[in-house]
Amino acid sequence: MPPAPKEAATAPPVAAMEGITADDREEIALWKKILAEWQEYRNGAKSKKRADEEFVAYLKEQHPGMKFSQRILYRKLEAANRQGDMALLDRRGRHGNHAKAIPDAVFDIFEYYYLDESRKTVARCMELTELEIRRNRGELQQCLPLASLSTFARAVDRIPVPVLKYYRFGEKAFRDECAPYVKRIYEDLASNDIWVCDNHTFDVFVDGGEGSRPVRVYLTGFLDVRSRKMVGWYVTDAPRSDATLYALRRGIEKYGIPRMVYSDNGREFLTHDIGGRGFRKSAKTDGHEPPTILRHLGIEFRTALVKNAKAKIIERAFREVKECFSRLFDGYTGGTTAERPERLKKTGRLASNFTLLEEFAGYVDVYIEGHFNKQPHKGDGMGGRTPDQVYAQCLYEQRVARPDQLNLMMLRNSRMVKVQRSGVCLKLYDRELYFNSDELLMGHIGEKVYFRYDPDHLEEVRVYDEQDRFLCTAQQKGALSYFASKEEVQKAMKENRELEKAVKAYMKKKGIEAEDALKLILEEAAARMEEPEGINPKVVIPVRMQEAALEEGVYMEAVGAEPIDWSKALERFRAAKAEQEEDHGRGKQHDV
Repeated sequence: MPPAPKEAATAPPVAAMEGITADDREEIALWKKILAEWQEYRNGAKSKKRADEEFVAYLKEQHPGMKFSQRILYRKLEAANRQGDMALLDRRGRHGNHAKAIPDAVFDIFEYYYLDESRKTVARCMELTELEIRRNRGELQQCLPLASLSTFARAVDRIPVPVLKYYRFGEKAFRDECAPYVKRIYEDLASNDIWVCDNHTFDVFVDGGEGSRPVRVYLTGFLDVRSRKMVGWYVTDAPRSDATLYALRRGIEKYGIPRMVYSDNGREFLTHDIGGRGFRKSAKTDGHEPPTILRHLGIEFRTALVKNAKAKIIERAFREVKECFSRLFDGYTGGTTAERPERLKKTGRLASNFTLLEEFAGYVDVYIEGHFNKQPHKGDGMGGRTPDQVYAQCLYEQRVARPDQLNLMMLRNSRMVKVQRSGVCLKLYDRELYFNSDELLMGHIGEKVYFRYDPDHLEEVRVYDEQDRFLCTAQQKGALSYFASKEEVQKAMKENRELEKAVKAYMKKKGIEAEDALKLILEEAAARMEEPEGINPKVVIPVRMQEAALEEGVYMEAVGAEPIDWSKALERFRAAKAEQEEDHGRGKQHDV
C-alpha cells in the first residue's frame, strides 16, 4: 500500500505560470480537480485502500487516454504539496537532458546551406551537410547517419521567420514582410506639402499603330501625400526624364508647386538637371554644378531607401490602378505568367482588338480624373473622403508661377562644356545638335559654360557662365550634307561671314582712333636720340697701337711724337716675374 500523504511543505514553484502554455494550464487544473475529488471520496470511506481502488477505476473510465494508479495519485499529491501546482505537469521530455535528434553543431552546418537565397530543399541541404561532415568535420562523424527528413523539416519550422525571410528571400522581403513598419501621421500635412513620384508598368498590351507590334506602356505619376490625389501623370512608351518633367509640369500647371518631391532612386528622377545625381554622383566630379530644375522651382528633393516600397504610398495607388483599370482591357497581361489570361496564352501578342496607344492614354486621363481621384478612400487621415475632397479641404497655401516664368524654370540643363569654334553641342537621342551665335564666339570662346533648353523647342538655347549668370542665346546650326544645294551653301557661308563682319567692325564700333604705329615709333625714337647717355666712368685707361717699331725696344708714342724707350720697363718686368716664380717654388704667394 502506498504511503500516506505527507503534510504540505513550502517550496518555490518549479516554473513561473507565465512561462507555460494554455494546454499546460489545463493539465494542472485537471489534476487539481482529480486530487480534490480523490481526497473527498476517500475521506468518507471506511477502507482507504478500497476507496483508492474504486477511485482509480472511476478515473480510467472517465479519462481513457490517461494512465492512473494509486502510486500515481500519491506521487502527484506529494509533489503538489512540496513544490506547488507546477509539479502537477508531466515534465517527461522537457528537461533537455536527453540526446537531441539533431546536435546543434550538425544543425549549424545544415543552416549554412539552407539559409541561402538559392533556396535549396531540405533534402539537398541534408546531403551537403553529410558531405561536409564526412570530408571536413571528423569530430562530428559520430553523428552520422543524420536524422530523418521529417525531423529536419520540423527543425526548419523552428527557425525564426524573419531569419528565413532575410536569408532565403532577400532584404526586400524581410523589410516588406517582417521589419517593423513606421506608421505615418498624415494629419500634420497639408495639400502640396509632399508629392511622391514613381513609374508604373501597365499590365496591358496596347496597339502601337502603323503595323507595329503591341507594346506595354508606362505611367509616370505624382501623388499628393496628404490627399492621395494623383496630381500629375504622363503615359509614355519608356520611363525617362522627359516623361517625369511632363508629368510634373502637368501637376504644377493645375495645382501649383509642391514644397517637396519624394521619389525612388531611378535614373529618370536622379538626372543631373532634375533632382541631381544623388548617390550616383561621382567623387571625381569637380567644377560648377548647374542648378537643377527642382532647385529653380524651390522644391526640396528627397529619395527613398533602395528597394523600400513601403516608403512610397504611390505603390499602393498603382496596385489599385492595376486591379480597377488594367484588368478591364482585352490586352491585360497579368503581372506574372500565372496571372496571364487564357486568351493571351493562345494568341500571344497578335490579338487585333488591342486598344490604340493614343486611345489608351485618353482612357488613363478619364480614369484618374473621374474615378481614381473621386473614389472614397479608407486610408489613414482620409476618413472615407475622396482624394479630391481631402485635397481641397487641406489646401492652405498654393505656390504658383506665371507661364513664362514656369517655362524658364523648367528648362533643362546641359553639363558644363567649353565653347568651341562650333559653339556648344547638345547630345540628344544619339544626335549631336550644335548651337552658336556671334555673341557666344566673340565673348566666350574657350570658356566653360552650360546652356538650358526646351526639348520641344530646340531652335535656340540660353547660355550661362559658372556663376549662373545669363550670357546670351545661341541658335541651332545644322550641318550641311555633301549634296546640299547651292542656296543652302550660300546661306551657311553668309552666316559665317556675319562673324567676320562683326570682328572687322569691332574697333570701329568702339570708336578707337590713333596714329600710325610706325610713325608713332619713329617719332618717339627721334625724340630719345637727343637725350644724353649719362656715361661717367671713374677710371679711364687709354689703349694705343703703333704701326711699326723704329728700333729694338723703342716705339713711337704717336704720329709726330718723340720715341719712348721701353727696354728698362721690360727689364724690370722680367726681374719681377722671375722673383714671383722663385717665391712660388718656396710655397709663397706674391702679389703683382
